[in-house]
Amino acid sequence: MERSTTIEPLAQAMSGEPDVLRSYTLCRAARFDAFRESLNGVFYPARVEPTCRNDTLEGALLSAVSLKHLTLGFVRFGTETRLDPGALGAYHVNVALSGAVESHCGKQSVTTRPGQAAVFTPREHTLLPRWTADAGQLCIKINRRSLEGELEAMIGRPVASWVRFSLGLDLRAPAGRSWLAAVQLLLTGLDTEHSLVRDSASYREQLELLVIDSLLRAQWHDHSDELHEERPPVRPRTVKRVVDALERAPEEPWSLPQMAQVAAVSTRRLQQGFREHLGMSPSVYLRTLRLDRVHRDLLAGADSVTDVAYRWGFTHLGRFAVAYRERFGQAPSETLRHGGG
Repeated sequence: MERSTTIEPLAQAMSGEPDVLRSYTLCRAARFDAFRESLNGVFYPARVEPTCRNDTLEGALLSAVSLKHLTLGFVRFGTETRLDPGALGAYHVNVALSGAVESHCGKQSVTTRPGQAAVFTPREHTLLPRWTADAGQLCIKINRRSLEGELEAMIGRPVASWVRFSLGLDLRAPAGRSWLAAVQLLLTGLDTEHSLVRDSASYREQLELLVIDSLLRAQWHDHSDELHEERPPVRPRTVKRVVDALERAPEEPWSLPQMAQVAAVSTRRLQQGFREHLGMSPSVYLRTLRLDRVHRDLLAGADSVTDVAYRWGFTHLGRFAVAYRERFGQAPSETLRHGGG
């Protein structure tokens, strides 16, 4: 069986137990339908089918734990399997520990074996048409808002849309090894009694964010060039004046001419400046700022969705709901419902 020294600390031979998430076994079901139900309950609702129509499983194992920013799981079917979860709605990484898995995300394709991983983008269709019988994978689901929030902190501006990752990640390359080391640190703590990871929620969260930050630096995505610049570009004073004004009062009915008046430039020059230094138009920046304020208030459990939306300047509730789901991956009512939890 193909094996990588990079991956070796994470898994034993397939005839034995994987040396990962040993304390978090959820399912060893002998029937495929029971195993599928447990898997979908942990990760995503998906069509999961054995390609050989074998309903009896040998060696199937699902171990998983849900944290604040990440859900980590080990998945082994024990029979060749096809998965079609569609658009995941979250960022996700599958690390191959044994066997081979063919993965597609949008127009990208990769077959992962030990020493490789696949990084999936939330809004593009995900399909795994062949998960071999001997394949075991470490599966990491990443909260969308957590990853985008970390990226925003790194580059110093809002991210207007989801981050598109390159699918294949080489874990033998220096950057891939660095990311994997962060993952191993978290996993080791989870499997060790009385460790800091188990006993300290704040320390555990720091390691979760380290995994996310390391992935953003290790794997190419459509903000990588900006992230790796030695010095972020300094905003010109004209753009900064508008940004400061919008952040002070995003609920105001700002028009483009009003913003240009604050900047003391033409509307065309203002738009050009925002695109050059923030990567988006003034109106997109304002909408993103308003959405973040709405999200903050809904998490606090304050008022109704309608009241909060109007408070921050959204007058068309239909367009607001679409934009909110686009940014945060869930309906405003879901955020309000779960905000106090």
